[in-house]
Amino acid sequence: MLHESWRPNLFLSSAQKTARVIGLWLLLCLSLSACQNMTKLLTSTASSAPVPAAGVAIIVSDSSPAFTGVQRELARKFSQPVSVYVLSDESANASVRKKIAASPKTTIVAIGLPAARLARSLTNKKVIFCQVFNYEEAGLVTPWMKGVAATVPMREQFRVWKTLYPNLSRVGAITGNNLQGLMKEAQEAADANQIQLVHVVVKSDKETLYAYKKLTPKVQGMWLVPDNRVLSHGVIRDVMAHSVKQGMPVAVFGGELLGLGGLISLETSHADIADQVMARVRQAQDATGVPGSSVMPLTKATIRINTVMAQRLNLKIPESLLGMAYAP
Repeated sequence: MLHESWRPNLFLSSAQKTARVIGLWLLLCLSLSACQNMTKLLTSTASSAPVPAAGVAIIVSDSSPAFTGVQRELARKFSQPVSVYVLSDESANASVRKKIAASPKTTIVAIGLPAARLARSLTNKKVIFCQVFNYEEAGLVTPWMKGVAATVPMREQFRVWKTLYPNLSRVGAITGNNLQGLMKEAQEAADANQIQLVHVVVKSDKETLYAYKKLTPKVQGMWLVPDNRVLSHGVIRDVMAHSVKQGMPVAVFGGELLGLGGLISLETSHADIADQVMARVRQAQDATGVPGSSVMPLTKATIRINTVMAQRLNLKIPESLLGMAYAP
């Protein structure tokens, strides 16, 4: 049985009927307005929700520790889905390229030069490269492809060297060409520590040894730059043997070179590289390209001082650097 108020009243006046119609019309309008507002609210909430990331594809140049160490750090830290591809022969690499090109993953991390070269040939992707020393020669920097530095912060390197050797005023460095970015950073770091940087460009490892012997009488220290285009295992051994014979302090790029007579070794950290790559990935996923400078600098360095060479060179390790002391 209907409620009394819902029963039709056949005896309503014309004015009462009109008022009731207007009331029903207003009630309908209010209902429609409320529905529209709710729809807008739901639409706004849906559009402001974060879009799930498609994930990241990591290309590793080979299975060497310098590359796989960074890859493992990235895989451990990424919360996004990660696909890893390790390059090998030409046929397999073509298959990797095809898979990545067809993948919904639009953000690519390339570890090492071969991986970076492969990634550069992809379209509609955003690429971050790392562990690439001579990125300028390879033409890897584009609006959609940027990198992370492959060397330790230069300012820290020269600061430690100057602290250990206060009278150091001239340092020599021998490299291949197209390292403008690195040498600009090194020059600024040297200037900040009142050191003159003497840079010589060569074309081969044979030229490196000749230039090294010619340069050592003119400087107080040598910076061995990890440029494999002009360094070979044999030349590194010859260069280090010559330095020990001449009593020349050398800053090297690996702890194993301390055993050959290096005074200071400066090494990058896989964790630091991974952190900077992740920062680049966030930039890429928040923008139409990969913003920022050509390469993002690293923030940390593992530095060790060869106590044997320091003693031979009559250098006393300051208390502030004792934590870096190391006897190879």
